[in-house]
Amino acid sequence: MITRSWYSSGKLLITGEYLVLSGAKALAVPLNVGQHLTVKGSQAKTLHWRAMKPDGVWFQTIFNLPLLEITFAHEPELGERLKNILLATRLLNPGFLTGTEHGYEIDTILEFDPEYGFGSSSTLIANIARWAEVDPYKLLELTFGGSGYDIACATAKNPLVYQLKNNHPLVSKVAFSPPFKDYLYFVYLGRKQRTSESLLRFDSSSVSQHQIAAVDDITDKLLKEKKLDDFEILLLEHENLMSDILKLPTVKSRFFKDHKGAAKSLGAWGGDFVLMTFHDGPAETKRYLNRKGFNVFYRYGEIVL
Repeated sequence: MITRSWYSSGKLLITGEYLVLSGAKALAVPLNVGQHLTVKGSQAKTLHWRAMKPDGVWFQTIFNLPLLEITFAHEPELGERLKNILLATRLLNPGFLTGTEHGYEIDTILEFDPEYGFGSSSTLIANIARWAEVDPYKLLELTFGGSGYDIACATAKNPLVYQLKNNHPLVSKVAFSPPFKDYLYFVYLGRKQRTSESLLRFDSSSVSQHQIAAVDDITDKLLKEKKLDDFEILLLEHENLMSDILKLPTVKSRFFKDHKGAAKSLGAWGGDFVLMTFHDGPAETKRYLNRKGFNVFYRYGEIVL
């Protein structure tokens, strides 16, 4: 039987967190790690889903066809979540997984820890959408919600600016490769944030057009900036602006008060990764972060596609 496969890249959001939902420009980068989805026909007339992550099996679920009832779930909560995604996919494509002539063996391989916030959900949605030949943005809307920038990153090969205009995604490929990128680090705080829950705490009605314009301006300037010091000033402006909007302390004031460079929250505030700038070499940077208790971090060029 025919085997088909798809791959989607992970993502990080550099600017425009939260405000991208209100139409602000958001700078995002696809990552060189992502998720594979492989579909193979089976005689079993069931859908057997095996999900792997870097340290081994993530979960396994077996569904009957065509009803998609769960007959086995290694992790029941994840099995139910997957079932809801497949049923949402069927709303967009009523013929999806409705045949009874054969079943399927599905394998997914996630190349990063799902706790990182690199896009375990968005890469899955993007892959399933291509398998089912449905609109990934609509599938995201029916499942996890969000702006859709992560869906844009899933198939991107370059950094991009993402913007919602009348709820329609506009994606522009950009040349974002600053000369000081070796001094940019993505640091994992170790506090997984669920985007859907984070967005529930965000009151978009409190955001002014002036604040959206300010983020647009910062994004435009970051793309052109050639000096690290000025880049840091822009990151600080963005962080302070979002701190005022969210009524939350900045990540630097919480964890890196003694840091000489900049520290900016990425995506949902409070966990996942932050962007930091360092003027010292890799060895001194590593010592500083380890001393602070942060052991997972990447230089820009190590993780950005």
